[in-house]
Parts: sequence; structure tokens; C-alpha cells
Amino acid sequence: MDEKVLAYLSDRVVLKPLTRWNDAYKEFPRYVMEYLCARYIDPTAPSVGQQKIDRLLSEHYVGSEGKELIKSQIKEKGEYTILGQFQVRLDAARDHYWAEVPALGENYVRVSQGILHKFGDVLLTSGAWGTAIIEYDPTYELGHKKYPFYIKQFTPFQVTRLELDDYIEKRNLFTTDEWIDLIITSIGFEPSRFTEREKYLMLLRLVPFVEANYNLIELGPRETGKTYTYRNTSSRSFVLSGSRTTPATLFFNQNTRKVGILAQKDVVFFDEIAHTTFSDAASTISVLKDYMQTGRFSRGNNEYNAQASIVLGGNIDTDMENKKPLSGYKHYFAVLPVELQDTAFLDRIHAFLPGWEMPKIRPDNYAQGYGFITDYLAEIFNRLRRTNYSLIVEKYTEVDGLTTRNQTAIKKTAAGLLKLIHPHRDVDSIQHDEYSTCISHAVEHRNRVIEQLAVIAPEEFSKNSLASLREGWKSHSEGF
Repeated sequence: MDEKVLAYLSDRVVLKPLTRWNDAYKEFPRYVMEYLCARYIDPTAPSVGQQKIDRLLSEHYVGSEGKELIKSQIKEKGEYTILGQFQVRLDAARDHYWAEVPALGENYVRVSQGILHKFGDVLLTSGAWGTAIIEYDPTYELGHKKYPFYIKQFTPFQVTRLELDDYIEKRNLFTTDEWIDLIITSIGFEPSRFTEREKYLMLLRLVPFVEANYNLIELGPRETGKTYTYRNTSSRSFVLSGSRTTPATLFFNQNTRKVGILAQKDVVFFDEIAHTTFSDAASTISVLKDYMQTGRFSRGNNEYNAQASIVLGGNIDTDMENKKPLSGYKHYFAVLPVELQDTAFLDRIHAFLPGWEMPKIRPDNYAQGYGFITDYLAEIFNRLRRTNYSLIVEKYTEVDGLTTRNQTAIKKTAAGLLKLIHPHRDVDSIQHDEYSTCISHAVEHRNRVIEQLAVIAPEEFSKNSLASLREGWKSHSEGF
């Protein structure tokens, strides 16, 4: 498999174990380390490249304790190269672009027009990691205030240009099993350590990356790779870890006049959802419910559109031997905060991933072979969001008799899996077994949502509705 991957994809893959050689680099997103490894390390003689990366990070990465020292270095030397994360915003009131540079603790750093022209699409949206030459100019003033820091050169660590058509063509060179294993390796796991069922559940975790406005929940034991996947797969995902969540964080900050993470990211993952608290809970959940249904939210007199997918991740006590939750739960949603145990909110979830079926991640579960450079794959995922695979689902699926939400959930999950596994297919070339596997998973994981809702509100989600969901899908085999 490694030989085949190198033969066809050598310009966009990396040997995954190379990115894990130094525990000191855990603070860096995996896509940053993979970029550096792909650029500097020869797999046949890794130590030389590893030393180069060590030197680069020690000389140019700024920790929180070194901000003032680096600002002094920039001032005294006139310019200095730093490594870190950068994001740009437009200050319409001043007709000015500003870069936010956490490494300096500065939110008003000027940026050259050349950088904006070349990398503005990524810097103005999700932001990017890279190296930047920052210049010091004490003469620059705006509104009687000095802004001396200026980014005159920027080299991103992330892929900013690629061709989706080329990626799709390459898919034709691999079997379905090979392609699934390549995707699993690319997100950091060793496919030979997982069953086919577990691989499909891992792919379900990725549907929010390729399907806009997709709502997923995963409940399971600790240490099964939930947070690892959402933190490391893409710079366009954001992890909220069991913290206090405010409308300003999610939607719009009235003080800074900036949209929240739902309008900035592709995926927002609520980690340890049981420990998440919501400021002004009633209002926040109400707006979130509307967003999960429509992809829009209102703040003040303004309405905003966004495409971020919502993922809820949490722990549930599990019988590991039998791979099922312990029997003490009235329903599985009981582990969520009380304010989220609202049937209208839960009915907006498109799929319920049974995390109790996932094995605990051990060192030998991490990828050993070649996989796509993470940031390359993340950008491909972002492009796939803009493609419409629901045409395939709609042509070969009959969901009459199901509620609109059930229909939407099944179609979105199936379309997402098709994008991940069969991006090279269309309505004419898709094969029956390819399609039926994806739709089967879509029905199963939506059905799990309905089953739990039926426990909470049997008068609304009756056994008849469950039977309708199970029987409502028909595959038009004569159409293949």
C-alpha cells in the first residue's frame, strides 16, 4: 500500500510516524508538524531533518512567556522572523486590514498588500500557521496612534492552492478498501488495527468536515480519539472543551463587532459536552436550535449565514466487553446538560455515532504508513463541502412518509459518506453496493436519535415513527 501511495501521490503524502518523534511538540497542531516533516525530513535518514525542525522551532517559535522579548528583538533588529498562527480581519471603520498575531499578543499588526493578495482567502477566514518576517516602523500612525509592527513577508505552513479534480481522478487508482485505509491513515490512525465497522464510524466522524451545516453527536468512553480527530484533522475546526459558552463566542461579539466561531470555522466540536455551561442558556440554546435547522442566526437587528457543522462529544459509562452503554441510563441523552435534553434541539441532530463501539486508542493504534498531508486533506474536505452529492441520494432513495428532518438527516449523512469514500462517482456511475452501504449507515445513525427521543417523548416519537424510519427507505436497484 505504501508503495502504491508513493507511486501515485508522492507530492501530497507524509510518513505519519515521523510527526510523533518529539513529545515537546504536542502543543502544535498535527498539520503544522506534518508540513514541517514533509518539507525537511527524508524518511530514510530522519535525524538530519528532525534537527532542522528542532532548530527552526527553538529559534522562531514564541511561547506565551517570550512575547515581550520577541517584540524587543523586532524593535532592536528592525525585523525578525517568527513562527506561529496568523489571522487577518478588515476594520471597515478605519478602512484598514489588521493581522492578529497571538505570538506577539498583538491584534493590530499591519500586513502587506502582497500577502493579502496571495493568501487573503485563508488569512481572512480560518487563519493559517506559518513563518512571517515582521518589521518595526515607529513612524506609522493612524488616528494619532502608532502601529509599529508590520508583516512584510509570510510563508504559510498550510496548503492554499490545490485541484479537487486531480484528487478525484486519483481516487480511481484505488479500490474502496484501499481508499478507506488511506483516509484512516491520513487522519492519524492505523487501519489494520480496526474492523470494517470501526473504520466506517471513523469516517462518520469526518462527515461534518465535508458536509456543511451537519449536526452529529458521539457518546462513548474516554480515549477513543474523538478530541484527537477534531483537534488535528483541520485548521478549520474548533474545539470547545467543557467550558462556559457565550453567545459572543458562538455567534457575534457586540463589543468587538466580530462574528463568532460558527461563522469562522467549518466544524465546531463541543468536547465533554456534559461539562459545558451556557451563558444565558435559554437564549443561547434557542439561537443554536434555529441555527442547526436553518444555518442562520440573528444578533440584534442583523441576520448571519454560516456553514459550520456542530458536533457534540461526550462520555458515557460503557460496558467495554460488550460494547454498549451501562444499563442505568433512562436514555442516552441523559448525560447531556439539562438544557440540551430538549426534544426540539435533539431532533435537529442528523446522526448519533455509537462511540461505545470504538476501541480505546493505544500507541499501536496510531498510523504507521503514508497518508495525505493533513492540511492538504483538510483543504480537499473544504472543497468537497461545496459539491452536491445529494443528487445521488435523491435519485436512488425513496423516503416518502418520513418527516422532513428524518429525510434531511438521512440524505446529508449518506451524501457525506459518498464524498469521503466515492468522490469519483456521480448519479450514473455509482454502484449499488457503494450506495447501499452509505445509505444503510445513514438510516442506522439517524434511527438511533429517534429511538432515544421516543424514550423521552413517546407521545411525539412513537414506535410507528420508528417503524416508518426503518421501512421508509427503498433502494431502486433497477436504477443501477
